[in-house]
Amino acid sequence: MSLTREDILAFLEEQTDLDVSEIDDDTLLFSSRMVDSFAMVELISLIESKGNFRMRPTEVQLENLDSISRILSFSEKRTAEAQGG
Repeated sequence: MSLTREDILAFLEEQTDLDVSEIDDDTLLFSSRMVDSFAMVELISLIESKGNFRMRPTEVQLENLDSISRILSFSEKRTAEAQGG
């Protein structure tokens, strides 16, 4: 199982009051303060469960988590690493 764009949008819809129809893949989520640090904890849990890996503390940074495209890219890379690829 892997993380999808739809998973992230569903998460954002459930965890925030955002209108997800206005969010595209490059919308900055955390640095624009659309999403707060409390939601980040839940997002990390989602990423880990869908990707079947544990995030390292050094990976919890905006470079990996600040937009849908960054989250998907990071998750795909780490999922492949976790599967030995």
